[in-house]
Amino acid sequence: MKKGFYLLLAICFAAVFYSCGDDDDKVDTDEAWKAANEKAYLDLYFSDYNKISSPSGMGDVFYKVLQKGEGTDPIYYNSKVKVYYKGSLITDSVFDSAMPPYKQPVRFAVDSVTDGFSTALQHMRVGDKWDIWMPSDLGYGASGSKKSSNGHQAVPPYSTLHFEVEMVEILKQ
Repeated sequence: MKKGFYLLLAICFAAVFYSCGDDDDKVDTDEAWKAANEKAYLDLYFSDYNKISSPSGMGDVFYKVLQKGEGTDPIYYNSKVKVYYKGSLITDSVFDSAMPPYKQPVRFAVDSVTDGFSTALQHMRVGDKWDIWMPSDLGYGASGSKKSSNGHQAVPPYSTLHFEVEMVEILKQ
């Protein structure tokens, strides 16, 4: 009986000490990376990019129109769209892409993407092609993202994101 009690007590202590240990899920922040990304984003305030404030109030999206489309229908937060896009980091390394000639446009709900991407999409029209920059707070933030299913690299924490986006179609609801 005493052996069972001591074994149970030992298991409880082990569980308590294990749960009080270092948090393995904590993301290590590379301060140099964070600073470089903040600088890249802040430099956009002094560039020829246009600025859109996110409805969330978490920051601004900067964009440059590369091609003006002929579309006139607005895109809403609850719209579903079809786009070509390429997402990269400040180092120009691509973390995700669906660009011609090898890829088909991607379909998704505007409300299912990051705050910054959603903000930009709601200001585009069919046929528009934009160069877009957003701060980490409107992207993947302090946690970053895991490796994508198509094999592209993960997005590190505190990454300023750069996208090239072409609005192909607003899908019927």
